[in-house]
Amino acid sequence: MQDKLRNRQALLVSGLITLVFTSLFLFIIYEQRMAAASEGVSRLQAHMLDIFNDNELIADAIGERYYHIKTGEQCGVMAQFVPRNKDEWGINADPKRVHSATGTIIAQQPSHNALCMYAAAEFIRGMVNELNPGSFDAHRYIIASNSDYFYWFMASDSRNFSFSDSEMAMDITHFFYPPVDFYTRLLQKNVKNKALSSTNFYTDKITGEKAYSVVSYIYDLSGKEISDQIVAYLVYDHSKPELKEALAEAFDNQILPGLNVELVNLTNKESLCLSGKCAGQSSYLVRNFSEKYALHYSISLGRFMARDTQAGIVILLAPFFFIIITFSLKSWLNESDLKVYIDTLTSCFNRRILDIIKRRDLSHCSVVLLDCNKFKAVNDTWGHAAGDRALQIIANRMLSNTRTSHDLVIRTGGDEFMILLFRSQASDAVAIAERISGQVTSHVFVVEGNTIPLSVSWGIAEVKGDLDAAIQNADTAMYKMKQARE
Repeated sequence: MQDKLRNRQALLVSGLITLVFTSLFLFIIYEQRMAAASEGVSRLQAHMLDIFNDNELIADAIGERYYHIKTGEQCGVMAQFVPRNKDEWGINADPKRVHSATGTIIAQQPSHNALCMYAAAEFIRGMVNELNPGSFDAHRYIIASNSDYFYWFMASDSRNFSFSDSEMAMDITHFFYPPVDFYTRLLQKNVKNKALSSTNFYTDKITGEKAYSVVSYIYDLSGKEISDQIVAYLVYDHSKPELKEALAEAFDNQILPGLNVELVNLTNKESLCLSGKCAGQSSYLVRNFSEKYALHYSISLGRFMARDTQAGIVILLAPFFFIIITFSLKSWLNESDLKVYIDTLTSCFNRRILDIIKRRDLSHCSVVLLDCNKFKAVNDTWGHAAGDRALQIIANRMLSNTRTSHDLVIRTGGDEFMILLFRSQASDAVAIAERISGQVTSHVFVVEGNTIPLSVSWGIAEVKGDLDAAIQNADTAMYKMKQARE
């Protein structure tokens, strides 16, 4: 009964300890992953803001160049435009053989404005490529304020374009916000506020994926007073593949297990999932790109525990941790219980152990009872300290002559002991009792320079069903030996 109780207690406490520590370790790892997620999202945010700032700089540079070459009549010759089809003209606009070394412009009709914009854009494109190699290599393009022409920094992006099916060409005001005046835009430090000019989500005809565009304004600098008049929009497309690639680069191409990242349009709540399973995120952190767009991100606990290496190791080690704690706790509980049944003076069991012993199967057991001869005289003559030493010597002889893992040595009274021998017969009990008695008698016990003889009387009996009956029989035999010696 006691063992079963201790087993249940050990299992319950071990389970709770394992659960607490496993949860604590998983929580620490999870918080580390969330910190890493925040760092990665911050890098993505910085990257996106860099793109927007670059777009603003390029738009201002193109506006300046457009003004100078137009007023200086350095735009080039109209003969550069060649028919693309019956309704469109272009430069480097043949869908079958565009040249990647230059950009492409497509116009509804050849015009001086379109020619000047092409020359200005090509100049800035070349400068950007020279100063920052590869920076022009993006889905960036220019749209005239009246949609009369489109210019692409990457010529290949123009292949599938046609004015007849371009939604932007049909109604550009549906996509872009009206511009603020030039100086307000130029001097506005709040990038998040400036980025409100970004479009809503739409389907990109180049990639076929959901996308949104960063929009900067190319202002008309030709008037006496520069106002909110623009000549064109400079647009940078953020398609889903490009955003997912940017996200991967922000995490050094090691996306965290279970990471969910969703780009959300704050004005209409439309969203674009960039990583994981974004639907139904109940708890997430928010990182704003602008007043219009924000990133919602979280780590799914289930996928984190299933896919994260360190979390997996903690979960795999939890059963072993549980087993170790269970065995350790059971051992500690048993040791604690054992102290209740141990006689502190002799290190033998005390008589409380008899209640537990009687619940066991005691067939094939033998009982040896021992009593110290003339022990009262030792106590009275030499004091209790000498008597205690004598008891320890006698108990030591009993313990050293019995099997530690099988037999039990019990101090049942002041100078009375009992040995319960498991799987033994009366002859075995007699041999052990005689050996113990001989060793006690031969021991030289000296107190204050005086040698004091020690001896024990003993009796044995086999257990035949009832332990108390066997003890009574052994006690009778021991009393007869004691009487004979006196």
